[in-house]
Amino acid sequence: MSHAATSQFFDALRASRVLDDARVGELEARPEAESGDVLSLSNYAEERGWLTPYQAQELREGRGHRLAVGGYRIFDKLDDGPAGVTFKALHPALEQPVWLRILRPEWLAPADTPADYLARVQKSCLAQSPHLAGVLDAGTHEDAPFIVQEYVDGCDLFHLVNEMGALPVGLACEYARQAALALRAAHEKGIAHGDVSPQALLLSPVKRAIDSKGEQSVRPRADATVKLAELGLAPRRPPVGALTYGESDRLGSVAFLPPERLTDGDRTRAGDMYGLGATLFYLLTTRMPHAGDSPLAVLLDLQQSDPPAVSALRSDVPAPVGELIQRLLSRDPASRPSAAETAATLAPFGEGSAASVDDHAAVPIASETSTFPAVPTAVPVPDGALEKPINGSAVPLVEPMPEVHPLDDHSAADVGRHEHHDLFGHSGIGSTPTPIVRPRTKATKKNLVWIIAGLILHLTAVALLIGYLTNWFGLARPAETEHEDRSSISKPKGKPGS
Repeated sequence: MSHAATSQFFDALRASRVLDDARVGELEARPEAESGDVLSLSNYAEERGWLTPYQAQELREGRGHRLAVGGYRIFDKLDDGPAGVTFKALHPALEQPVWLRILRPEWLAPADTPADYLARVQKSCLAQSPHLAGVLDAGTHEDAPFIVQEYVDGCDLFHLVNEMGALPVGLACEYARQAALALRAAHEKGIAHGDVSPQALLLSPVKRAIDSKGEQSVRPRADATVKLAELGLAPRRPPVGALTYGESDRLGSVAFLPPERLTDGDRTRAGDMYGLGATLFYLLTTRMPHAGDSPLAVLLDLQQSDPPAVSALRSDVPAPVGELIQRLLSRDPASRPSAAETAATLAPFGEGSAASVDDHAAVPIASETSTFPAVPTAVPVPDGALEKPINGSAVPLVEPMPEVHPLDDHSAADVGRHEHHDLFGHSGIGSTPTPIVRPRTKATKKNLVWIIAGLILHLTAVALLIGYLTNWFGLARPAETEHEDRSSISKPKGKPGS
């Protein structure tokens, strides 16, 4: 007869359907089930890969009922923020991972309701694009709204730039072009995103590597593409100026908000295009169009000043791209180009050049002022790099952290330096009018021959010099001794004391 503790454990397993009947039966037959040792049972299942660490922990602590939401089996908890809790789950019909978020109803206040929110989310499913992370389902769970979205295994562009630095022009333009295609598909269905920013753009696939400190770094694969996430998932908000201090967590990414949001809370297509322009500005410069030490300072700068021209920060940005960014960041929503026009303008500068960025090319900086230091360069990683099979599966290659050369220090705060340790074979160093710091390359056999020959010549020269000096001192010393001997002979010997 099973112990009461293990009975509860098995009831939760069956209710959540995280294990099939055969494995539940195998666990029930183990001796730990009789003694009520839930810890050993969960560890046994975790060691065999039947349960994830998160699932095992929830079951041990009597929260197994949380492992099933609307038929979706929960694998892991990805985030727990003001908006709600985000999980990685399994789609019951498609048998593929999905992203599932359970929202806190109070998060929708003061301008939205769960019913209106779910209606908009369901409408967003009409938009289809290879560059949209599609919304697959929406409903309620224990009186709280939940959303199911396509799971993208990668990283957002904010994280990528924060770690690697400014992107090459071709790569930045290509990623922005793909985001514009996603927005075009949404806008054609009358759907505005409402919160376009680098955090909403997910890049996949990516390469991951772990350094000697256990920290993970990512780089884009050569075939990486962008997907716009959370389409239609931003709740309605009042104008930013109407929010109170206690509601500041509802501002979102204020650095990418359009100016009109200060006085109007509506999500619009023109506002999406401003967010895309601000995102491209950030990808190219590592800077926000409007800076500040706090959200309030950013909003004041947004209200009072215009962003600098991209050409003042990087000299290699083509003029049409710089002009496009200026139009996207226009204070007049009617002056901003559409998503279709933006994608068409970026096309000549994106896809072809992005595919060919596979070297250590430096990112030129505006040479006319020499004010801005070099910014690190992100390049894609060819398939198969930094992975090797172990027991038939590919795992990240763990390598020691290479030395990183410092950047110029005369204006780091202006451009936004980002220190990173490159495990992917890229220098991460741009160029300035001063001499370029080249990445260290592995010595070839030819280089080693020249190095050895140079060492031999050097040692030979040292030996000849030592021999010459030894010979010179050897000749000089006897002559000096002979002179002293002759002097002592010619000098008359005196008596002691004389």
